[in-house]
Amino acid sequence: MKRRQLLASALIPLASTGPAWAQVPTSRGPLRLVVGFPAGGSADVLARTLSDKLKAELGMPVVVDNRTGAGGAIAADYVKGQPGDGLTVMLGTSHMMVTAPLTMKSVRYDSLKDFKPVVRLSSFNETITVPISSPANSLKEWLELARRDEKHSNYGVPAPGSLPQFVGYRLGELTKTKLTSVPYRGAAPLTQDLLGGQVAAAILPIADMAQYNGKRVKILAINGTKRSEMIPGVPTLKELGYNEFDDLEWTGFFVPVSTPDATVKQLETISLKIAQTPEVREALLKLGSNADSAPGSALAQGIRDDFARWGPIVKASGFSTE
Repeated sequence: MKRRQLLASALIPLASTGPAWAQVPTSRGPLRLVVGFPAGGSADVLARTLSDKLKAELGMPVVVDNRTGAGGAIAADYVKGQPGDGLTVMLGTSHMMVTAPLTMKSVRYDSLKDFKPVVRLSSFNETITVPISSPANSLKEWLELARRDEKHSNYGVPAPGSLPQFVGYRLGELTKTKLTSVPYRGAAPLTQDLLGGQVAAAILPIADMAQYNGKRVKILAINGTKRSEMIPGVPTLKELGYNEFDDLEWTGFFVPVSTPDATVKQLETISLKIAQTPEVREALLKLGSNADSAPGSALAQGIRDDFARWGPIVKASGFSTE
């Protein structure tokens, strides 16, 4: 009996070291927060806001590592090959993890197999917008104009193969309206052309348009299941009878797939706590994002749903960047 008690006592410390082994190794820092977009952009601003909070929670240095190019695909490909020790975390977007793999043959990562989702941090709405000079005052009126006159059928999107392009494509299919996307190199030049009335319409993130609504542009509708607090007078596509545009674009944290589940859980718990702090919620609002954080399991299911929803639409459109 004594021998069994001694053996059990000896095993207790060993068992207790299991979870500790899988924690982020704070003594080996810094933790690198990899961002696939340039310094100064919205993703970078969010990453730097979060890095300060991560540093305080983990008690270790956190550095933002900008690895730009290919709409974030370069950063994702880099993170895929990093050790799963918890010291490399990626700020991923729905474009990086869903749209790019659907539209770019050069993407060398599998969003579902090469990463573990940690947490969804936020989401944001897209707007369907026309210049203030447009005769259209509603989505229905814009679509009617587009059917009558092709000069009203063009809609700008911030990048070729971006989700706004396929939102417009699908809306055209549903309404039997020939809509033609005009891809730009970024939201800034598209915004300027829209404000100047040089493009008939645009599908752009709410952050780029809300400040101009009713002054220099008319926002006709947004995607999502509920109206935005930023522009509460604008209806959702769902309200207008189009039920295929509920899901929003999002941002989240990801780690290499080899990262132990206990480490992922630790990062998830910390990230969810951070995402609900007043400072981060305020920062998200300023960036035009919804502070609707969710666990990694919800993000994983969201990615699967996004592929199932947008995959057939991208294929039907015939789009490819190569």
